[in-house]
Amino acid sequence: MDATRQLHESTGPAIQKILFPCMKIWGPLLLKHKDAILSIPKATEAYGSHPRQKLDIYLPPSSPETAPILVFAYGGGLIGGDKIVPDMMIPEGLMYHNLGAFFANRGFRTIIPDYRRVNSSRGGEDAVYPSGGEDISLVLKWLEKYVGESKADLFLMGNSAGGLHTLTFLLDPIFFAQRKALLDGSGRLALKGFIGLSVPHHFKSADSTRLDINERYFGPPADVESRCPYGLLKSATRSGKSRTETAVPPTLVLLDEFDPEDEISETVNDFVGLWKEAWGDEGLSFDVIQGHNHISPPPALMSGEGEQWGEDVVKWMRSVGA
Repeated sequence: MDATRQLHESTGPAIQKILFPCMKIWGPLLLKHKDAILSIPKATEAYGSHPRQKLDIYLPPSSPETAPILVFAYGGGLIGGDKIVPDMMIPEGLMYHNLGAFFANRGFRTIIPDYRRVNSSRGGEDAVYPSGGEDISLVLKWLEKYVGESKADLFLMGNSAGGLHTLTFLLDPIFFAQRKALLDGSGRLALKGFIGLSVPHHFKSADSTRLDINERYFGPPADVESRCPYGLLKSATRSGKSRTETAVPPTLVLLDEFDPEDEISETVNDFVGLWKEAWGDEGLSFDVIQGHNHISPPPALMSGEGEQWGEDVVKWMRSVGA
């Protein structure tokens, strides 16, 4: 963790500046724990018809058919990200295998899906709003079939852009019927909670380089404002309905100590403030992950360092799933 703090002191919090240096810090640590990480195998399945709509499954060593389910959506700034990070960044397919193995070892069937991305010079799959929410929706419909005749508690976790997409599903009215059934537990899955890890909830102070990407995904500026998680929450709270009437699950909001103020910290605080203004503290938990930057929490898992945030998430899931 000293290396992450030193990186912050020397480079600052800007996400693009710390991305590759972070991978150089955590890659060797994950390699030291390669055998433990890969001891939990992954299986890959298609959850939709698009080539990008595939997911990886990590099963716990005991009670794999009845364990609760955690769906994790990674980040990537709307234009990047993969359910297994390329070897040029983290070797031997260890990230996000490490995250799947970490939560599987703690008793959760862990699902990590790919999702469609905004077109850019790096590629993309023509993603436009609300494709992120649609992909999450399809994953959950696939899971309904996957669990068969049994029932399972369900948790959703989204990191950065993955959290934005998950909040689209959890806040946009077009997904209301599906998430209400999940929250009611009337189907095979019972949605117990959402964990938002360093999510950009709005873009009011975002760097100008983000404007083009945001407008390609959300639409013109007015749509960016109304369709971002903060805008969706504002619309939901203006209805005067309670959290449960809006079909929003208990939520744990996590912020990294070294997250950038303009892109992340300010937006997290605004989102939490709006929630409390409308719904009080009911259903809301908030914490700051000490010693971490925007990139470091996922690669820290099963690295031997900086894993406490994952243990705390497990403790919170068990508390709300009881």
